[in-house]
Amino acid sequence: MTHEELGDNKSYSLAGTNQEVRFITDVLNLKPGQSILDLYCGYGRHAIELAKQGLKVTGVDATQDFLDIAVQKAQEANVTITFEQKDMRELDYDRQFSAIINMFAAFGYFTDEENAGIVKLVAKALQPKGLFLIDLLNRDWMVRNNLNRYWRHPSGEYVLSYKIQLENGIATMKRQLINQITGSKVQYEFVLRAYSLPEMKDIFTSSGLSIVETFGGFDGRPYSSDTPRMIILAKKNN
Repeated sequence: MTHEELGDNKSYSLAGTNQEVRFITDVLNLKPGQSILDLYCGYGRHAIELAKQGLKVTGVDATQDFLDIAVQKAQEANVTITFEQKDMRELDYDRQFSAIINMFAAFGYFTDEENAGIVKLVAKALQPKGLFLIDLLNRDWMVRNNLNRYWRHPSGEYVLSYKIQLENGIATMKRQLINQITGSKVQYEFVLRAYSLPEMKDIFTSSGLSIVETFGGFDGRPYSSDTPRMIILAKKNN
């Protein structure tokens, strides 16, 4: 199974996760013992590697199937992570985290009002001057490129696939989780609102966050209309 990560064709491996985690840790510059929330953590591949670095990690996802895998993999990695099943619209943390990450187009599934409300809840969950790192699909790039993506867990047991169609700024995302051992499949379909950078800036400003930097990929390249990702680092104003 190949991994087409937003147009970058390469085989998925632990090396890919390591690059992403290295980018996350470099950008956030957290110290062991600091707290981080992986918002919509999936099956925990970032959360687990961050916990290995001594960070106090909480992983939240709405899909219990993904969390079941994450718990299993965290136990195998011998790391302690708090996993919670929760809709991101129902976050109830108060100044608990030094940083929050939201990776791989996990934002924009609801109405504009609800999406903006989620960012307000993120800001509330952050400690003063806390950081929010969000990884979004680049709407400008999406118009011109194929968006099908596949990940295979390093164990070979699970494969996660995304197929995305974009029309008028709305992306229809079909997600499928396959157990390669049992052959079982779990399928989900979501409608994703793809935001522009000015739109995200307005949402952040209304929530008390300021954009610090933008990136076009996990290699740290600058964001532009030609980069597949729009990764935004924002800081809580107070």
